[in-house]
Amino acid sequence: MKYSTYKSIYESVYTKTSDSRTLHIKEQFLQRVKTPSRLLKIATITLIIIIGCSAVFTVFAGDEQVLSGDRIVVSPGDTLWGISVAHKPQQMDTRVYVEAIKKVNKLEHNAIRIGEVLVLPGFDR
Repeated sequence: MKYSTYKSIYESVYTKTSDSRTLHIKEQFLQRVKTPSRLLKIATITLIIIIGCSAVFTVFAGDEQVLSGDRIVVSPGDTLWGISVAHKPQQMDTRVYVEAIKKVNKLEHNAIRIGEVLVLPGFDR
């Protein structure tokens, strides 16, 4: 029988020489191999968390169909947030209604001007 113990089966040719430098190089190599796998695991977990959070926000954002509703003239001191709080459905998140106003009126930014006419979205229930 060629191999009689566990150590003799898995013992490397380099470790038999008892050269400490060779052992040190081998340990460094193993540490380098383990590091990318840890980074890969961390990156994968982070990606899963980001995808999960974006899916949750999409679900809670509401998928009601946006319909054209009333029109409002922007007065001094009006903001999209203030208009949204005053005109949104009771159960709806204000952020969702702000985004709906921007979508209906094709606004790229949150800035609105005095005298501007905004179409308020109505939601099909």
